[in-house]
Order: sequence, then C-alpha cells, then structure tokens
Amino acid sequence: MTDPRLGIVHVHTHWSHDGRDSLPELALACRRRGIGFVGLTEHAEDLDASRWGEYVAACASASGEGVRLIPGLEFRFAGHKGLHLLALGLARWHEPATPAEFVERVAPDAGFTMVAHPVLTGHRVPDEVLAGVDALEVWNAAYNTRWLPDPRAVELLHQARRRRPAMVGVAGLDQHDSRNDRETRVRLLAEEADPLAALRGGRFENLGRTMRFDPAVSWGPARLGTLRAIRLVYDRIERTQDRLARWLAGR
Repeated sequence: MTDPRLGIVHVHTHWSHDGRDSLPELALACRRRGIGFVGLTEHAEDLDASRWGEYVAACASASGEGVRLIPGLEFRFAGHKGLHLLALGLARWHEPATPAEFVERVAPDAGFTMVAHPVLTGHRVPDEVLAGVDALEVWNAAYNTRWLPDPRAVELLHQARRRRPAMVGVAGLDQHDSRNDRETRVRLLAEEADPLAALRGGRFENLGRTMRFDPAVSWGPARLGTLRAIRLVYDRIERTQDRLARWLAGR
C-alpha cells in the first residue's frame, strides 16, 4: 500500500538518455516501496516541445493505484559547468538558455524548483539562482552516497536562508535505475492535494538511511562540524577503495 505523503524527487526514466526504467516500471517499483508521488526530472536536452507533450501524457497514463508521476525537467547551461536546475510540475515546455532565463521564465511556471547536486559546481551558485529557486539539494544520493548528506551544501543553504528564509533543503534521489534504490525520501507532514506546494512551503521532512531532518536543516555548528569530519573520513575511504579497484582492474 502506498503512502500519499511519501515521495521521491530528482528521478529519471528512459525518456532520459541515461535512464533505465519505463514510466510504468517506475510506478510499479514505487508501489512496491510504498511511495505515493514522484518528482520526475528528465534531461531537457533529450526532449523537445513535441516529445514533452507525449511525455506529460505518458506520466498521466502511468499514474494511478496510489502513485502519482509528476513530470519535470533538468536543465543545463552553456558556460555554467555543473549547474543543473530542476523544474518539477511544469505546465508547458521551456528552453531557457541561461540560469537567469530559468528563474524568470521557468520557475513561475513550475510547481517546485531546485538546484541539483551543488557539489558539481564547487558549491558556487549564482546569486540570481539562489534568489529565484525554491530549494537546494543538500543530499544527492548519487553523488553524496546514500549514507550522508553534503555538509557544504547545508552551509550553502544556511547562507541562502539568511536572505531568503523560505528556501528549503531537499534530499534528492537522482535515480536512473529503480533497481538501485539509494533510499532518500521526502515525507509530507500531512496528506495534501498538491505535494509540490507542500515541498515549496516547507511542510515536509527529509528521510535517508542514516538520518532524518527538517527542510531548514536546523543543525548547529557542533552537529555540522561532526558531519564534516565524518564526511571527510568517509570520502577518503571511498577514494582509497576506488583507487584500489582501478589498480586491481589494471593488473
């Protein structure tokens, strides 16, 4: 049985070049895991206006039996390496050429907008983006692993919230294959007709394998410092394992 309050965001299907699941396959996986809604974020460069219309219809067709598939896109921009902006619940097709165009034209037409995996930008995000999007992905389960969020992304969120207290931090799945469930979730505080409005309004909590936290990531310096230290040790171990694996593969 699915929980209408439980969702995943930042999800790709085979409508993206690097996604494995069909929309019906994704819906089935969500039913098995009790997930009630999915914030989809297909790569915008893999679609066009005509395909977008087909995709929205396919999302509606694959929804049902307790699972709602919400169409959305992930945008990249020339000259902004690593900056990917997500727009969930889009009402129509958009082709923004710059981050500023995304904020001006796409964000007002979306149900929820987010900066994805800020680690890829070195945690540097243009001010106009932080001033115009709803959320920052403070835990990307693909890049930060399923075990720990990104402490530098949390710090960036805290800085942004000093200017815009409404900005929220989100645990994103960045899923391309439902067989590999990295287990990050968002859970609404109450059942709502529009889950994206609940995310935008901060009426949810983030869940992961090791912790749960609120949209403001209300951690003091001591807890954040502990996370930084643990993250540093974990990343060093992971890099050592990667080097060992490459060495063994080359033998």
